[in-house]
Amino acid sequence: MLRHGSRLIGGPSYIILVAILLTGLLVTSLQRASAVTTIAAYRAQTPVTLDGVVSPGEWSDTPIVNITTAQMSVAFKQNSTGLFILMQWQQSPSVCYDKYCYGGIEFGNLNNTGVMGATATPTVMLLLSPSFKGSYDEFISQSEATPTPVESDGYETQSTCALNLSGTTYTAECYRPFRLTNASPYDPFPSLVAGSPIEVAFAVGEFNAPGLHAATDMSTYVLVLSNQTYTATSTASVSSSSMTVTSSTSSTSATSASVAPSTTTYYEELVVIVLGFSALMAVALAKYRRR
Repeated sequence: MLRHGSRLIGGPSYIILVAILLTGLLVTSLQRASAVTTIAAYRAQTPVTLDGVVSPGEWSDTPIVNITTAQMSVAFKQNSTGLFILMQWQQSPSVCYDKYCYGGIEFGNLNNTGVMGATATPTVMLLLSPSFKGSYDEFISQSEATPTPVESDGYETQSTCALNLSGTTYTAECYRPFRLTNASPYDPFPSLVAGSPIEVAFAVGEFNAPGLHAATDMSTYVLVLSNQTYTATSTASVSSSSMTVTSSTSSTSATSASVAPSTTTYYEELVVIVLGFSALMAVALAKYRRR
């Protein structure tokens, strides 16, 4: 509120306008928060051989997550040194049909809101394709520009991966260390510790047809490292010949900290701020009316 001489400019109308704007901001923020899905990387209990083949029990210590929008199934788990990643996707006539087919994951800090990394906050993409030398590489993604290999900017790929095609199903198994060497400055892994989230997105596409892909954006999923171990009540398996995932209700056995709180928690703090500000405005208005 602004005072001009002894007259209050705006008065009650100003307070109502501010309340409407804050309410709109709050609703929009809560809607976005409710759309965020948290994926946990549980503590690894079984070893992984990076060969692009899902061996029995190899990924039974973590849940398989179906990313419908990206036509991909993924799983994450971690030990004291790094993150293990499983990705499976299908060949299809619509987005992935020859050796230029690719699948992958995008990593970004929480301040990024771009679809493929904002101009000011690029992301790092780990992509796999039979058309790559060695079948995989990492890229810097910045806004709508074509992603560039990290090597072209003088940095090194941090991941180690294996890609296998069985029938029409691609299976990728990767390991990404927490301690990086000559990594891109946009890489969020140096700040990834237990309980801290990073943004992740998933994509399947065709390099021969730019723009042809099935992908999620960077505001839908966050990945957190969990201090818990995961135990499925029945066998969870990923078929090497299809995308079918079978599992029953699962539970976790925690030995220490729990999974990080949902992103919604941060917006609950915003509710407190809004309510506090509204109360302050009400007190100011009441004092003005008594004068």
